Parts: sequence; structure tokens; C-alpha cells
Amino acid sequence: MAALQHVKKVWTNFLSQGGYDAHALSGLKLVSATKGSCLCELDVAPQHLNRLGGCHGGLLSTIVDVGGSLAIAAEEMHATGVSTDLNVSFVSGAKLGDKLSINSRCDRVGGTLAYTTVEISVGDNVVALGRHTKFVRLAHKANKEMKLDGQV
Repeated sequence: MAALQHVKKVWTNFLSQGGYDAHALSGLKLVSATKGSCLCELDVAPQHLNRLGGCHGGLLSTIVDVGGSLAIAAEEMHATGVSTDLNVSFVSGAKLGDKLSINSRCDRVGGTLAYTTVEISVGDNVVALGRHTKFVRLAHKANKEMKLDGQV
């Protein structure tokens, strides 16, 4: 339960900053979290569709970005670094009203880089598979400073 509370705190901080995450993923729901992994859900809404009526690839890429960050947060990190690489394979489609299930895991957090894997599915159908690499050296420093200041 502690991991879920921590990831919710980090996600709330992301949303409070405004910007693209808050705009595109305001409906993202955190379902569960354990050390290094989290499960989220998002209902596909009209603003998530491309011109052909399917779930937009840009949305799925954003989910991989944020999902990777939240998996790093589940490693007890408040600051989650900056993206250095993002790869998404679009496997099948999703449509209006579908519930996206987002399984994110942190494969490794090193001193400089963190590696994450994100699977997005609807029911038993995989929609997208993503990998996200983040530079975390400065995030480690920020996390240490936040702990010293009693912010986390």
C-alpha cells in the first residue's frame, strides 16, 4: 500500500504542474502499485482519438512516457528523471470507450539511467508495447535533497 500512496503523490504532483500530462491524461486512474511496478487504467475518450476514430498513437506514446515515470516513482523516487529514449510498438487498435490497462515496470534503476517497460492492453488484446529510458542522476540528487528537507 505504501508504494501506491507514493505513486499517487507523484502523479498528483505531475497533474498539478499543468501542461500536457494534465491535459492528455487527466482521466488516468492508478489501480495498484508495488515496488517498481504499477497498474493504471484510462478510458478512451473523444479527445484521445485520431482522425480515423482510433486511439491516437501520440496518446499511447504519452502513456508509455508517463507509465515509465510512474514505475520509477514506485521505486520510492519522487523525482523521476528526464527521457533519453522512448520506443513504442503499436500492436493493435483501441477505440472510443475502451478501457486501457497500463502495466508499467521499472526494469532497473542505476546511478545514471533507469529502464522501464510498459504494456498497454484492452482486455486480453495488447494495444502497444513500450520501453522508456530516463536519465536519473540528477533525480537521485533531488530525491536525496527532498528527504533531507523533509519534503518526502
